[in-house]
Amino acid sequence: MPLKVIPRRDRKLNKLIKAAKPEEYRKGQNIFLHSDNADTLFLVQGGHIRLTLPRTGKDVQRTVAIAGPGEIFGEEAITKDESRRYTAVAGSACTVLPLSGVGVFKALRGSPTTLDVFLSSYDRDLAASRRMAGSSGSSSKARIADVVLDLAYRLGDDDGRRIRLGHWFTHQEIADLAGAHRSTVTTALNDWIYEGVLRQYPRALTIAKPGTLRKAGSEASRRRRRKKTSR
Repeated sequence: MPLKVIPRRDRKLNKLIKAAKPEEYRKGQNIFLHSDNADTLFLVQGGHIRLTLPRTGKDVQRTVAIAGPGEIFGEEAITKDESRRYTAVAGSACTVLPLSGVGVFKALRGSPTTLDVFLSSYDRDLAASRRMAGSSGSSSKARIADVVLDLAYRLGDDDGRRIRLGHWFTHQEIADLAGAHRSTVTTALNDWIYEGVLRQYPRALTIAKPGTLRKAGSEASRRRRRKKTSR
């Protein structure tokens, strides 16, 4: 999963981010390809990125992770002579900041606090991956609830009562992440909208009843602690 960064915590990292020149991509445009040489990380400023792998026996790519605003992807560039693990595709019109892998490595090496945050992010991502793997025996609707909640907790604004996602993800992206059919995602979302659990707006989604959606998720998701955010 992509890593969330708070650049103000570290002056060296913040300096790299301020010096980076924004790059804009159209929806569907590749940022890098699987197995390319990795020398650059990217910080998402706007829109979202799909990290994809080929489907078994097909040319179509499946989404295995999403990176949104404030998140870094392509972190394999920190290690020398590494190749890309995924193909990165613009999931929407987006803006990213390219960051030198060598520069980020030096910033991490020179700041124990930032390095600790970086490594802790890996621990949280591993725990989240285990939760998703543990929910593989759950119903499709439970896995879809898990995915929607994960996107909301990571990228939404939580006022303690509801969570607003100021961005919309396609049903196919959610289906890939949940291991479900797109039609199943459409049915589940429509059910939750009808029940008042979700409210859909142009290019945005509000989770009006997070507790209800959490109950609809897997057992692993229900144990996840909710964090209130302010932006």
